[in-house]
Amino acid sequence: MSLVLTPLTTPADVRRLVNARLHAEHLGNDTLSMHAVAVAKAGRAVLLVGDHGAGKSLTGLKMITSMGWHPIAGDTTLVRLGTTGRIDVVGGTRAFVMRRSAVAHWFPALALPIGGGERIDLAESMPIHVEGAPLLCGIVMVTVDRSNCDSPPLRCGQQVTVNALYRASGYLITKVLDDVAAEPLSLVEAPELARHRLRLVRRLASAVRCWWLRGTPGEMAEAIDGMTVEGNQRWAN
Repeated sequence: MSLVLTPLTTPADVRRLVNARLHAEHLGNDTLSMHAVAVAKAGRAVLLVGDHGAGKSLTGLKMITSMGWHPIAGDTTLVRLGTTGRIDVVGGTRAFVMRRSAVAHWFPALALPIGGGERIDLAESMPIHVEGAPLLCGIVMVTVDRSNCDSPPLRCGQQVTVNALYRASGYLITKVLDDVAAEPLSLVEAPELARHRLRLVRRLASAVRCWWLRGTPGEMAEAIDGMTVEGNQRWAN
């Protein structure tokens, strides 16, 4: 993998360029780079999907600190769709970055790092997952909403799921570079790779159920944990 850097290439752009190339490399190995938080327990993983600020990390933090789940990825999650039909979460970004004010509001008893500004990384204080690549058993689109307490999980339709997952799987190539003369990162994904990504997303949407949840991080975490305890009949299509 080679990169062309110019005097206008900032350190942040280097990171974005590398991630875009990795996105393409992973697609060649039937692996999606998803904008999602991934947590696992007992060999099974759940993806928490949503836009920035939706509450993915807060919900995952509640599952990790109170319900025995382990963090797999805190921002970008690698989902591998093998030829055997098995779908595994094979890694992702270790950083678990959240807004200090949001964590303090929802987790007042949690000790937070001193200093560092509004954005804090809690990865070092979390348990490390050591059980290998867990099987993906469910996908949940989360939205923190204090006015919708005890809202039941809603099953997402197939087209809604495909659209959401396709958008989430293009996360690393939709960034805007600091260099105004640079080409869009999306050009890293050649047409055939884009078609292949859509095929992988359709496979994922047809194999794993996707649900939509609104509520507080604690309410959503409890709902997801309860659904997982019920077993495969709640998740598998």
